[in-house]
Amino acid sequence: MEKNAINIIGKIQSGRIYPEFFPIAKDETVLNVGCGNGVQAAIYKNSYKKMIGVDINPARLVMAEKVIAAYNVQNFSAINANVENIPLSEEFDKAIAVDIIEHVVRPEAVIGEIYRLLKKEGRLLITFPAMHDKWENFFRFVGRKILRRKGKTIRKEGWDPDAHQYDYSLSDWLRIMDQGNFRLVSARASTMFPPLHYLGIPKFWFSNNIIHAIDDFFSRQPILKNYGQALVCVFEKRNKSIEQK
Repeated sequence: MEKNAINIIGKIQSGRIYPEFFPIAKDETVLNVGCGNGVQAAIYKNSYKKMIGVDINPARLVMAEKVIAAYNVQNFSAINANVENIPLSEEFDKAIAVDIIEHVVRPEAVIGEIYRLLKKEGRLLITFPAMHDKWENFFRFVGRKILRRKGKTIRKEGWDPDAHQYDYSLSDWLRIMDQGNFRLVSARASTMFPPLHYLGIPKFWFSNNIIHAIDDFFSRQPILKNYGQALVCVFEKRNKSIEQK
């Protein structure tokens, strides 16, 4: 099985937490910001009326078409655009922004676009990196220095949409959301497990239901949830006119 296919299967497997934490009704429309390979469309299969994805990478949208076909996903379409300036005008019931906000140049612009495209009191599922980068750097070190693997990271000049642009704290991200007129509804860790898949270990913490249930419990605990791989948040759109009075 090729590497891209394995990566997509792993993301769909780990993505089981999103419908558990952020359900979508079958009559709701969804904006998928930074949809990438279309994994969220597959994860939420048969759970929405319509989902429109937006991604700047045309190669990933080609892969998304293959994923959609392979998983027989209905009512999903995607457009090639920068999420800082989304060429849409219709309003959506819900929005999803998974593993995207840390990759953009202007996070505030993305939040503004999501606000613009959400209906009144619409809700957003968004993730922020917590321990992910620290774990990633550690396992890269283990791979190079202990396992003697060759580094595969390629640095690009200018903006690289695949790289993290900011090393913000969780409080910084939450402040940006508050300034963007979003109210935090709930939050949890994506997982308390380190990303062992960097060492080639299958994601058993998601595939094994008992281990997943234990991990899910600790991922929802106050304070502890801030030390998972990522913080998964649900926000509700606030009325600007009310907030500014």
